Amino acid sequence: MLNDDVDYFLSLAASGTFTRTAERLGISQPALSKAIQRLEKKMGVTLLIRTVRGVELTDAGRALYQRLQAVSRDLDNAVQEARDLGGNQAGLLRVGVTPATTDFAIRALLPQLITERPAAHISFTTAFSAALIDAVSRREVDFAVCPIPEYVAPPLEHESLYDDPVALMLNKSHPLAARRKLPLEELVKYPWAGTRRHELTRSQMERALTARGLPRPRMVVEADTLNSLILIVSQTQLLSMINTRGVRPETLPGNVIMRPALIEGLDRQIGIVRRAGYASPIAERAQQLIRLAAG
Repeated sequence: MLNDDVDYFLSLAASGTFTRTAERLGISQPALSKAIQRLEKKMGVTLLIRTVRGVELTDAGRALYQRLQAVSRDLDNAVQEARDLGGNQAGLLRVGVTPATTDFAIRALLPQLITERPAAHISFTTAFSAALIDAVSRREVDFAVCPIPEYVAPPLEHESLYDDPVALMLNKSHPLAARRKLPLEELVKYPWAGTRRHELTRSQMERALTARGLPRPRMVVEADTLNSLILIVSQTQLLSMINTRGVRPETLPGNVIMRPALIEGLDRQIGIVRRAGYASPIAERAQQLIRLAAG
């Protein structure tokens, strides 16, 4: 909605590198450099400085970036509200869910939402929390139902819904399967399957082990879906973790069992992550239904 040069500056300030920004925008680096130079000439100040790591904003650049972010959000919210009032997007809802929150979110919204709004189009995007939060930031989903990270940066905001305890998941033939209590010292001796390192549950586990002076588990296999991890455990002797509220034990393969994870700091909060500001009527109603289901 803003001038191209201003949009390019916002993208560059957010990413911190010319290379990544040019790729994302689909333009050449020289074209991006010229856009920034035009903007600096128009402003009469230097907005950013090139460094070995990318770019850093000057004080003037930082002030401009923060003000333009607010202006850009207000413009986007105004356009979306006008579209909703005009009826073009009033029935479109895009919800982000993790593998562990999919069942909860679908049951919370359906069939109630389509009964109330029979002309609505509802889209569910399933991914782990880091990818979903990025999707909310890029306006690819209206909001996400996911684990709440330790820090949610503006313009995103969040609200808590419910606790989601973590359990160990292992094959019935695993050497530890017959034991009811599994000390951390024993768990780190065995190979694991897990999500990628940046995902919340894995990073929480690694921090908990490090705090106790224990080594990180040896990850033999990494996977980006809950179903994949369940299948891996059913086919191997690898340990893994699973969030108990999102999975019913009776739906697991017959040779996969869960054991309590007696690791302080692993239980997490599931909540709604969204952009601050305007939300469409259907997005507001969807969040209301989700709150009711969580309560």
